Amino acid sequence: MLCLIESMAERYGMLPSDILDRGTTQDIMIYNNAHIIRVREEKKARGESIADTINQSELDDIWHKVKGKDGT
Repeated sequence: MLCLIESMAERYGMLPSDILDRGTTQDIMIYNNAHIIRVREEKKARGESIADTINQSELDDIWHKVKGKDGT
């Protein structure tokens, strides 16, 4: 979490304490998800494995949606 706050502060030109004071949980979640997507796309462009950018529950959700086992 600290690396996330530091990275967010660096990107937006703020002190980490400013992020903690002014940032909401939603701000942090959006930044984190966007960062993961950027890393995943960069790895795909380089032809590297993206397995470490997707957790097991995400894979399970994707699998169930594709197979129609989520009730829809």
